[in-house]
Amino acid sequence: MKPDDVEFLGDMVVQLDETIKKLVIEEQELVKKLGPVRVLELKEFWNQELPFDDEVEFKRTLDYWEKILIRNWAHTTRAHKSRATVGQTFMKLNSKL
Repeated sequence: MKPDDVEFLGDMVVQLDETIKKLVIEEQELVKKLGPVRVLELKEFWNQELPFDDEVEFKRTLDYWEKILIRNWAHTTRAHKSRATVGQTFMKLNSKL
């Protein structure tokens, strides 16, 4: 791997770590705003634990902040997956050295 590629991956790690930190803070603020009961319901929805009919009805009741929290969870999931992939790439690179 070229030095520029290694530098790019290093920068990516830093950026992903910062993004994850910001998303965690945003999630904490949204959880406070929505309350624990509603967040539990949203987690059931997020984890696809609701029956289909309940899920359809639940989607219709979502307000702005609830949609933002769900978006936050989606972004956090993607950021963690990307961070793990970059980490695995570094591990593979180090094992070849």
